Amino acid sequence: MNVTISETENLVVFKRLIEGYLLSFVCIIGLIGNSITCVSILINQIRRSSPTDIYICGLSFISMFVLSGFLLTHGIRALFNVYGEIIHRSLFTIVFPAHLTCLLIQIYLTTAISIDRFLLICYWRKLSYRKWRTPKRIIYIIISIIIFAIIYCLPFWFEHVVIDNQYISLSTIGSQPLFRLLMRKYLYFIFVFLLPMSCIMICTLSIIHTHCNLSKNKYRNRPHSFQRNNRSRKIHTLLLLIMIIFLLTQLPYFLFNVIYALQGPNFMENLRARQFLVINNLLASMNASTTFILYALFGTKKQANHLQNF
Repeated sequence: MNVTISETENLVVFKRLIEGYLLSFVCIIGLIGNSITCVSILINQIRRSSPTDIYICGLSFISMFVLSGFLLTHGIRALFNVYGEIIHRSLFTIVFPAHLTCLLIQIYLTTAISIDRFLLICYWRKLSYRKWRTPKRIIYIIISIIIFAIIYCLPFWFEHVVIDNQYISLSTIGSQPLFRLLMRKYLYFIFVFLLPMSCIMICTLSIIHTHCNLSKNKYRNRPHSFQRNNRSRKIHTLLLLIMIIFLLTQLPYFLFNVIYALQGPNFMENLRARQFLVINNLLASMNASTTFILYALFGTKKQANHLQNF
């Protein structure tokens, strides 16, 4: 499909509005908010010893790198035509694979949070997991996710090259049919789409189902027990909303990449596909910017003394 000059101009204006202004604004707000979240957790002894807050801190920290990647590879490029392209070409081969690595870490951190919350809510009578769930083990889980993402994304560091400091092209490795087949199709579908998305969807639906069943029963506990349940419900709501927002904002992005993997680079010749990608980038940046808002609404100081139990 050939793209006319007018369509190209419309795409440039569309990208400048969505990625240049909206995405850049979201990224800047998210960077400030996530940094405040990390600092507020790290300076509080109770919060930094809470497994839940450790997950939140890890997610907020990696989200700052995700937002920085979006800002460098999309926001600045769309906002400043000439200088943006120069910055994009000079940084792309470094920022792009690092950005993919951070995105994968973010995906699996959200998956770990969903599994953690699923075990706590749906199997709360089994205390073995609650005893096993220590801050040290949560840190080990986060480190394992980071190591896995780095190893998985290593080939992407060799996917592109810059020719004569003017053009970004696929490298000899990146253009190999085997590379495209494995990294951009089968392995992507399994490790980036199928496994994390299915885990998050199953855990989210199970948590919602459990909450619905609990809400049908009348509370006959003592007042102080009810207050504690109310605090725990706010924490559960915080993490449940993180999972729901992740699904709503990331599912279109995953679907786009699946279609791209099936159709190949020619898919990007479609003007609608390019516009869809721009919207997906905005949604992904919004997902990385919402954690601090939810934490500010639900992670109150009043709950800090009880977070280590949840």
